[in-house]
Amino acid sequence: MLKLMKYELRKTMFSKFILLIITAVVEIAYLIGVFFDWDKGLVIGIIGLLCCAMFGILYIGIESLLVFHRDLNTKQSYMLFLTPTNSYQVLGAKVLENGISILLTGACFAALAALDFTVGVIYIGGVKQFLDMLHDLMINLQLEINISAQSLAMGFFSILVSWLMLVVTGYLAITLSATVLAGRRFSGVVSFILYLLLGWVCGWIVDKCIPASMANEMLQYGLTIGALFIEIVVMYLAAGWIMERRLSV
Repeated sequence: MLKLMKYELRKTMFSKFILLIITAVVEIAYLIGVFFDWDKGLVIGIIGLLCCAMFGILYIGIESLLVFHRDLNTKQSYMLFLTPTNSYQVLGAKVLENGISILLTGACFAALAALDFTVGVIYIGGVKQFLDMLHDLMINLQLEINISAQSLAMGFFSILVSWLMLVVTGYLAITLSATVLAGRRFSGVVSFILYLLLGWVCGWIVDKCIPASMANEMLQYGLTIGALFIEIVVMYLAAGWIMERRLSV
């Protein structure tokens, strides 16, 4: 399994390296803005880091789906399915690598945000002045933020798990397209519609099972994340079962 995960990581390493470079550039702009009182650099750094976090995490999942689609529909990775491993192991390696990449990337951006906040507090005259500056920036950007740090962290983590659930749902849709729907007209369109439908059903189930207004917010987040992980396991097992019985390479 570890060898399969390393193989999957190598296939997506270049894009992760590009994300790292872009993040480093905007982080430098932010630090220059803080240390040298360069407002434009500060704005570029904050907005740039937010964009890197959002679009970088999105692309990590999308790239994994594109690689999986090529693996099933081209000859580029046919040797992968000829190794002494079953479909559950092959798919499991993809799910684990992508899940670790998404969660680790999210954690790195969260840690970077905390570090930048600390640096900003130290070098911009204290917490109140720094928060006032951020508030003014949010007003200029027509954004409104009123949330505790703990809720923000749990909400961010639940978003990462939600995205991982959608990625694994995409694995299932691609598997259906390459097996059950293979050779049929509009198989790609049908699988995409199934993907949207499955994603909507999973979201609907979570919304129905977890009350929207619980007294304990942390418990609500915990139950939501737990339900999402259950859906991830179900989608993985369904895709692995179909691959094991219907996949022909």
